[in-house]
Amino acid sequence: MITVRNLEKHYGGEAVLRDLSFSVEAGEIFGIVGHSGAGKSTLLRCLNGLESYQGGSVRIMDREVAELDNEGLKALRRGMGMIFQNFNLMGRKNVFENVAFPLQIWNRTKAETKDRVSELLELTGLADKRFERIHNLSGGQKQRVGIARALALNPGILLCDEATSALDPETTLTILDLLQDINSRFNLTMVVVTHQMEVVKRICGRLLFLDKGQGRSLGRTEDLFLSSEKTLKKFMEEEYTLLPSGTNIRIMFPREIARQAVISAMARELDIDFSIVGGRLERYLDKVMGFLIINVPDGSLENVLRFLQEKNLPREILDDGRDAVERPR
Repeated sequence: MITVRNLEKHYGGEAVLRDLSFSVEAGEIFGIVGHSGAGKSTLLRCLNGLESYQGGSVRIMDREVAELDNEGLKALRRGMGMIFQNFNLMGRKNVFENVAFPLQIWNRTKAETKDRVSELLELTGLADKRFERIHNLSGGQKQRVGIARALALNPGILLCDEATSALDPETTLTILDLLQDINSRFNLTMVVVTHQMEVVKRICGRLLFLDKGQGRSLGRTEDLFLSSEKTLKKFMEEEYTLLPSGTNIRIMFPREIARQAVISAMARELDIDFSIVGGRLERYLDKVMGFLIINVPDGSLENVLRFLQEKNLPREILDDGRDAVERPR
């Protein structure tokens, strides 16, 4: 569906995207994460042809974007819906008129427009808001209007540029649930650009970590969550104050182990005391995963590492800023 190979994008003499390669399969929800200024929005604009690029290849539905003429670019964008952080709605138009706008631009009949808009308002839970003015809507409702408008022309791809950044956490979850439902119903390919890790953990099967225009990590979301790559780990996890004595160990809980009482079993079996420094359990798609940081007395370290290896638990020793990775062989 989307194939990017060795992409190079420059503004003047500054490289914004460098040797970037990845692909997105049909029907996939694919995440692109990174700090502000990493090149995420520029990458989206290269995908839909709003930005040219200086090297490499961007193929969308078997078409090379750089080779498209004006008509080809119009056809490309017609097949790619776009959701924005700040909604980009027309304040002088009501909900129905905002959703209808792309259909009117493409000269759909009034009957077709009415039927399609009604269908989309029902889908997004806005049927009772069809004649409401935009300024009367909440942030979540505005984004639902944006989603309905993006779907108006039956796109094959939906590009989401920080679509939940302006929303509170509870509203964010409802929007993510709506996007998952749309993906499931229509097998719609989605590219979700965000700096919010909770977004990609919730809905993205795979993700690309973009750092200063370069792809640092690419793979399944849960695999990258367990990754020891330092730049990604710093981005994904909060910092914890490690205890100065003993040995601090980060224990990762993959999906097949997350619900097991491994820590309490270890304390009973080894008859040791240890301190819990921090940790987090989170939802990844439909699974619960997480990590725990414990502090172990030095005399118990060998037994603890042996126990964790027998349980096939990924782990890292964290000490004085050094990450000595300890993983099952």
